[in-house]
Amino acid sequence: MNISLAAFEAPSADELDDWLDQPRLAKCGKLFIPSLPMWRPDKTYTSVNWQAAIACVPFEWQRWLHAALAYRMVELEQSTMFNFASMLSRAAEAGLSPLSENQIIDLRDRFTVGEFSVLVSFMVFWHSCESLERRPDQALIDAYAAMPRKTESRRDVILSLDPEEGPFTSDEQNALHQWSHEAFCHGVLDPERYLYLRLLMVYGQRGFQLRMCVFGDFIRTEQGYKIRLFWAKQRDDAGGFRKKYETFNLDADLYATIEAYQSLVLARLKLEYPDRADWDRAIRNVPLFRRKLASRPNSLNISPLPVIINSNDFNSLEKGPNSDFHAASGSTFGWLAQMEKMDGFPVSSRTHEPLKITRGHRFRHTLGTDLSNAGLDEWSIAHALMHKKTTTVRKYRQVSAELMSLIDAKMSDHLAVVVTAFSGTIVTDRESAKNGFRADRQIQDLAVCGADTACHLDAPLSCYGCRKFQPLLYADHAASLERMERYRAQVIDQDKITGAIWDRAILACRKVILDCRSLISQSETQGDDA
Repeated sequence: MNISLAAFEAPSADELDDWLDQPRLAKCGKLFIPSLPMWRPDKTYTSVNWQAAIACVPFEWQRWLHAALAYRMVELEQSTMFNFASMLSRAAEAGLSPLSENQIIDLRDRFTVGEFSVLVSFMVFWHSCESLERRPDQALIDAYAAMPRKTESRRDVILSLDPEEGPFTSDEQNALHQWSHEAFCHGVLDPERYLYLRLLMVYGQRGFQLRMCVFGDFIRTEQGYKIRLFWAKQRDDAGGFRKKYETFNLDADLYATIEAYQSLVLARLKLEYPDRADWDRAIRNVPLFRRKLASRPNSLNISPLPVIINSNDFNSLEKGPNSDFHAASGSTFGWLAQMEKMDGFPVSSRTHEPLKITRGHRFRHTLGTDLSNAGLDEWSIAHALMHKKTTTVRKYRQVSAELMSLIDAKMSDHLAVVVTAFSGTIVTDRESAKNGFRADRQIQDLAVCGADTACHLDAPLSCYGCRKFQPLLYADHAASLERMERYRAQVIDQDKITGAIWDRAILACRKVILDCRSLISQSETQGDDA
């Protein structure tokens, strides 16, 4: 499919249908034909439904709105066009037209502040699109400009410690860390999703910055392991795709995980796309989070999706990174949304609902707050969050450590009962446990592991928070609790993060002890009644 000269010519009313039949180049670099029912040049993202969108204007205007959307598709990402087309279709369902000056107030009230701003930008774009004979007049554009914008009541989610958008508490962080580690070890989270969540938690950067990462950004040096993270949202020459970066320290275990994952990806690239590139050379420029075909839930094909989207430009990776192969924002957002719905996902004791991790800035808020509570100055916090100024990080200094401690202290009341730290199953004996007959699944004289595959958790102490853990009713779990509390006391003064990781396991062990006591008491009561 090639672009003809007719696609570059301004269409007249008589030639508009032919113009819409001509292939055009979308922002993603792929061709699309405007007259086709759905626009999906980027196969990794949802199709743009322009037919539902143009119904928001009178019939005689619909072809021209169709053409204006096609022009706009050249400038904006497919994900943005999908959202905008959805907005217009919602306006059509409500009987509202963006071409009616009398309905601008209704449109403003129906959409969010951000959505209405997008609509205004499009109307200005359409008005200035001189290639189209029919477009909004200046009077309508002036009416949009004169319309007072609806204001959203905003409260600072950081200063208010909003339980859904503000920083995570230490207990919530520990629960998320424990869950992600367990889900990864048991194969519930694949390496790609696990690493994305892990990097969000450790570095608190924006999703766009993590999606720019390639395997070559993880480095072993004489000073230890390092990671390169690239800047985003820069308005000078440093902006754009992988233009400017900062180097941060990297945990040795995390480096080992990424190195092992790189080997797996390399093997699949050689298997799925042999002779399409020198993969041993190109692997350093392969994205850690790759663009792939969108999965089809109703498909009967159970074979895994290719490790990366098919392309004729694989050899470009031998020279350097290529933005065409990096995952889109919709993909990584979908990963986080799926995690929130998984069985056993941590529940916040503040909201009694699954933790919200799709609010992407929560990880930035958490890192900034934790660094402030640790006593770092504003410039150090700004550097960690990759801000050029300290203005935007001062709010973290206003969140006192005492306030965070107060919240954690309130939550610690009856935490063993309220927080779902223990999600396993208590069994009376080994015969009633899953894998009870397997010698390799016996956890000392305390429990039986119900997992089908072995993991690398520190048994038995870290096992108490695992949903596969099956503690024995009459085992001495109090001894395990004493050991955990002793270990925590030994390290908490030198390493608060490592010490805090024990909190979740301690809570789970306490809950096991309480539940065992309750079950034994019930059994004795029933025996007396008999």
